Amino acid sequence: MPIFPIHGWLPLAHVEAPSPVSILLSGILLKMGSYGLIRATGTLPDGVSALQGVLIALALVSLIYGGLLAWRQSDLKAMIAYSSVSHMGVVLVGIAALNVAGLTGAVMQMVAHGLVAGALFLLIGLMYERTHTRNIDDYSSLVRVTPRFAVLTTLAFVAAVSLPGTVGFIAELHALIGGFQRWGWLVLLLSLGVMISAAYAIRTVGRLFTGPVSARMRHIPDLRGVEMVAASVLTAGIVLLGLFPAPALRLVSASVSHFSSVFGV
Repeated sequence: MPIFPIHGWLPLAHVEAPSPVSILLSGILLKMGSYGLIRATGTLPDGVSALQGVLIALALVSLIYGGLLAWRQSDLKAMIAYSSVSHMGVVLVGIAALNVAGLTGAVMQMVAHGLVAGALFLLIGLMYERTHTRNIDDYSSLVRVTPRFAVLTTLAFVAAVSLPGTVGFIAELHALIGGFQRWGWLVLLLSLGVMISAAYAIRTVGRLFTGPVSARMRHIPDLRGVEMVAASVLTAGIVLLGLFPAPALRLVSASVSHFSSVFGV
């Protein structure tokens, strides 16, 4: 689980890995640690309760620190990697709350991050195959050349900010409710992480729609059939789970409801 201070391996792995590996890493492998920690809360409740303060502290630091590092990146892959540290901080907030709302938010955030990060790594990887650059400055006004890529990338970055209508909003809302029930106003620091995420997302989306078109970008092809289908499936999942979360929430709630008896919540 890439949480501060044991997060340093993740950006290096993503930057060096080919896009399919990055998609697998972000979509599935990052969740293994979170899944193990959730299972540990049920089997080792006293130990987890004793470390509850440490977990929330690490979660909030990861949330803010990961967002700040993402803001400083010019390499899009590194930006998404550091944003993953921030998003996994939200997962840890939900787990550390040790209540049904928080754990529901943690599981939903795992799903949300898998879809959002998977979509972003897919889109950036497809564009890298065409341009051999991931520098954000080279992507200025790309909407004029590759409108399908620009629209889907914009949607994925909007989802990364967890705006209403996306699955990330559902996840972070439950994590926030669970954290507030446990720690009160302290957990509103989570909102600072959201604002930092909005800052680098707006900057990146702004590049796609403004500025001069780079000479190396003027004649690149837009997303093709299979590429468009793959990216659309991920972005559709982001929107559908955001607009119609009830089935997923019922499934998740059924899985975490037994924690009510374990922790008395």
